[in-house]
Amino acid sequence: MTGALLLLGSWFWAAGVRADTPYLAELLERAASAGLADRREWRTLLHHRSVAGDEGVVSDADDPRFFLAPAGKTDPSAELAATLRAFFDADPVGGDPQPAQCAFVARYRWLRAELDFDDRRLPPQDCARFRRWFGQLNAEAATLVFASAYLSNPASLFGHTLLRLDRRGQTEQTRLLAYAINYAADDSDSDVLMYAVDGITGGFKGKFDIQPYYKLVRTYSDLESRDIWEYRLKLSEPQLRRLLEHVWELRGIAFDYYFFRENCAWQLLTLLEVADPNLRLSDEFALWTLPADTIRLLVRRTGLVEEATARPARGTAIHRRYEALTAEERRLAR
Repeated sequence: MTGALLLLGSWFWAAGVRADTPYLAELLERAASAGLADRREWRTLLHHRSVAGDEGVVSDADDPRFFLAPAGKTDPSAELAATLRAFFDADPVGGDPQPAQCAFVARYRWLRAELDFDDRRLPPQDCARFRRWFGQLNAEAATLVFASAYLSNPASLFGHTLLRLDRRGQTEQTRLLAYAINYAADDSDSDVLMYAVDGITGGFKGKFDIQPYYKLVRTYSDLESRDIWEYRLKLSEPQLRRLLEHVWELRGIAFDYYFFRENCAWQLLTLLEVADPNLRLSDEFALWTLPADTIRLLVRRTGLVEEATARPARGTAIHRRYEALTAEERRLAR
């Protein structure tokens, strides 16, 4: 069925292509024969997941700019056809508008590898902005970070997870200077009465952003007194690169945010599935996804976590020092 849809779609999409229409039709036919639209790698790039009680799929992404086909949210075949077509154009697309080859780098790299693009018939574009961004990150590894619960914020009642990008040559003293991938909800327009309702029903929009790790540590550890645990992940260089290429695609893209399911923990699991589609981490969570549960899952997976490091909050460190004092020293301290 998928093959028939792609072959049918090839003529529809080829009709509007400005350059080398026969080559586009050839690529679509080869993609259909190889069943690329049904491949796990393609589904993870689109954030597609199976619909309960149905044979269809739906994407967690809720921003129309993330899709190049009108039905891309629920039709991986149509999105693949539209993506191949867009690779021939220089029209700006995506959350950060630019040519499709540059806006969707991870898609382009994977399809190029699978279909062995002929550069003479589908010239590669110079994605200078992506290259500068990727070089600035200078990432060598990724570390999953868990911040403990913060009772003053309902969104952080069960903790928070983010992904630190460890730089090449990073040391214990310089790891705070690394960048971190953070996924959070924009709740700035919500009032007190509707806050819980919006959080439960998907009324907030969630987005990925990248910011210096030290800023997040200052907020979570120093200001909110939350303990932090760091879990260095064992990702190969190609897996890490694929993850970062996909993060580039997600900049500015909005998702409906749900406190209990499609939250920070869920979205980071889907990122790791993009890096290694064989992981199938999100399949373990049906009704809710709590950050602490995802950490336990990762630790149980043999060979996925290399090492764990604790970073006590300032309040925790002070409390431990206080507990070590004698009764007289505690009196003097008070």
